[in-house]
Amino acid sequence: MSTGAISGSRTLHRLIYASRQRIPAAEVDEAVGQIVQVSIRNNREDAITGLLLVHAGWFLQALEGPAEAVLTTYGRICNDPRHSEAKVLQAGPAEGRQFGDWNMCARRMSPADDALLDALAMRASFEPNLLTPRAALRLLTAVQDIQTRTQLQALR
Repeated sequence: MSTGAISGSRTLHRLIYASRQRIPAAEVDEAVGQIVQVSIRNNREDAITGLLLVHAGWFLQALEGPAEAVLTTYGRICNDPRHSEAKVLQAGPAEGRQFGDWNMCARRMSPADDALLDALAMRASFEPNLLTPRAALRLLTAVQDIQTRTQLQALR
């Protein structure tokens, strides 16, 4: 899988969106597991990488890959009844993949992650639909760092 931009519709594209969850709280873990399982399969076929953050009734996700594939994937997400009020926070060409290690990774924020939300001034009111593109990417990359460290610690 190429990690750089290439010509035409295969130019590397990044799209970050926020949407409200339409999943009963008791079913979130199972639903997210299903989303990740299907997404990994589909995203491998479409050369898409990304990270999905699940917190406080929201999804915040970055998708990276060929522009046409990313936009098609986002269209499926918008039509998925588990999402509502989808809002694109950033979309456009990207110089390189930020989330290239994962066809899809999902993380649910836990109480242990509160320091991260405090640093981003989001603990009291997590509303990712109001984030600037820079803040959304910063939050997702911070979550990526936590996920990577957690995986590395589990391997020790």
